Amino acid sequence: MSGKPNILWIYCDELRADALGCYGNDQFQPDTPNIDSIAEAGVRFENCFCDSPVCVPSRVSVLTGLHPEGSGVYHNEGSWKRFQIPRPMTTFPEMFAARGYATADFGKLHVPPQMQPWQHRRPEGAGMKEVQAGCRDKDMISPGVGTFIGGRFRSRKPFPAEQVTRNALAWLTEADRPWLARLSYLQPHTPVCPPPPFDSLYPPASFRDHLTEAPQVSAFERRFAQVVAADSLTGEQIQLAQAYYYGLVAWIDSQVGLVLDFLRRTDQQRQTIVVFDSDHGASLGEGGCYAKHIFAPQVHRIPRLISLPGVLPAGTVRSDICQGLDLARTLFGLCGMTAPKQFRGRDLFADEAPEAVYSSIGFGLPDSKAFPNLGKGEYVGGRGWPRRACIRTAQYRLDCNVRIDGRPADDPDRDVFLTDRQADPAEQTNIAEDPAAADVRARLQSMLNEHVATALEPDPAVVRR
Repeated sequence: MSGKPNILWIYCDELRADALGCYGNDQFQPDTPNIDSIAEAGVRFENCFCDSPVCVPSRVSVLTGLHPEGSGVYHNEGSWKRFQIPRPMTTFPEMFAARGYATADFGKLHVPPQMQPWQHRRPEGAGMKEVQAGCRDKDMISPGVGTFIGGRFRSRKPFPAEQVTRNALAWLTEADRPWLARLSYLQPHTPVCPPPPFDSLYPPASFRDHLTEAPQVSAFERRFAQVVAADSLTGEQIQLAQAYYYGLVAWIDSQVGLVLDFLRRTDQQRQTIVVFDSDHGASLGEGGCYAKHIFAPQVHRIPRLISLPGVLPAGTVRSDICQGLDLARTLFGLCGMTAPKQFRGRDLFADEAPEAVYSSIGFGLPDSKAFPNLGKGEYVGGRGWPRRACIRTAQYRLDCNVRIDGRPADDPDRDVFLTDRQADPAEQTNIAEDPAAADVRARLQSMLNEHVATALEPDPAVVRR
């Protein structure tokens, strides 16, 4: 390869790793041949975790190379018009633009309004209402979970998200210099409403017809399961919701095929870095949940595929632990650029793996009435949360409530969850109170306390609606 490589970044919303054929699934074999071809041509990361299990802070972390503690963006409140980011931040697309790249984003952005990472923006096709308008009300499944998780797209108009692909291909056709393009699909985020024929791709009866129980998980996870009211779903609805979710993933795969075919037709395949990943995953009934926001593996773990023919080894699977914000340093390294100090994480192809990765979720408001508190608020006397932080190592996961100012919460508000990932892959058994795990808990808690102590605290005055 000569000259600067192009960068094609395909970014999904709420896509769990095991929704892809190359990662495997314990219920069925997902039909994602085009996405799988990226793994075959490059490197698949088996243990990549998002920086926050909710959209806005995760997206900000990937773009800036900063954990939520460093950006001050902890939840989707960060996209409100009145939200003011606590510090100036540079995004990695801006760094590439400064070095001569044409940069463009197609689809969903969902970051604080002060952030403008891209030279060219086409948001068409990324709206929930556009999809929802194509579905009949009687097809919706259980509005009680917040937004419907099933329904058929029956409009005669094209599926709205196809516009993301069309706009991107039109722009790429005219590109006259090295480019960085992101195709940011809303799917398979709710509304889980696939267009034909993807709404009938998988027989609903082939999926589990019940919510799995997890009585030992944290109170945080149990409360959230209550808030989304997933237990109001019938067995048939649970099956149909899963069939539609995976149908949407197959639709994404069809769009990926169109873009990869463009690279082949224009002879750009060997000079283009291809990245496929997601902002976070999703629960599909595990632990009684249908949604995100928690650190369970189906939500916290994300797919990450990176290929560059002739440079990266084809068909490689990496098991070392990594995180969403590693992407910026990795792309800087592949393009021969020096990463500014702001960007945390590591170059996945040059730096050693860390002992641990960190993630967090919070609200920025001490009196938040958000989901885990069932609308009651829970910050009595300055105690408790509204923030929860997580540390993961190769073997363990620990998460607990912390104060928004970065100080540890007092017991019993801390609600510590600790699991041995090797003994408990589903991460549903809490060993935090097991005397045999006391040393592990103390060490991980100390590491996590040190990490969250760096937190930037948003000003409540600027995040109220």
